[in-house]
Amino acid sequence: MQKIILASSSKYRQALLANLGIEASTIAPQIDETPRPEETGEQLALRLAIAKSEKIGQHHPEAVTIGSDQVAVLTHADESFSLMGKPGTIDNAVAQLRACAGNRVTFYTAVSLYTCERQVSAVEATEVWFCPLTEAAIRAYVEFEQPLDCAGSFKCEGVGALLFERIDGRDPNSLIGLPTMLLRDLFARLDIDLLALATTAR
Repeated sequence: MQKIILASSSKYRQALLANLGIEASTIAPQIDETPRPEETGEQLALRLAIAKSEKIGQHHPEAVTIGSDQVAVLTHADESFSLMGKPGTIDNAVAQLRACAGNRVTFYTAVSLYTCERQVSAVEATEVWFCPLTEAAIRAYVEFEQPLDCAGSFKCEGVGALLFERIDGRDPNSLIGLPTMLLRDLFARLDIDLLALATTAR
């Protein structure tokens, strides 16, 4: 059986793998996630995913190590943009959703697989159009679902989906933090059939 390590402490990514029937141990990589000057959201997500998989994978050459990262990019009316991370507090979450209301947010979710022989990486982009939202609705949602550890301040697998007008993207799991179709494609580049692995693991 192929050993798989998830270089993350995210319970959401752990749950996505578990739902696929993939057994993976988890190790938090503890890396600096500060954006570099002039770094785009896509570049940041990819750099961090690669760094996570490398840091853990170098100590576990017998495994395939999965690194993943997600960055939300808010596009303003003047076409400027700003990066959004995890809010951490209720006030920050309210502020993020206030900024998102009626606007488009692009979520860049990067995945990197590291083995002792190869590393393969890619980014999936998902665009979300938010409904216009009142201050009362925003506060009620944040208090109810407490999305304080989620980039963009929502949980799309829960009530947070009601905040959206529409979503454009290949894989809805991207918004949760681990695009499973992209994961399958990257495993295939390592000559590993993820579907076969998932269906024989149980």
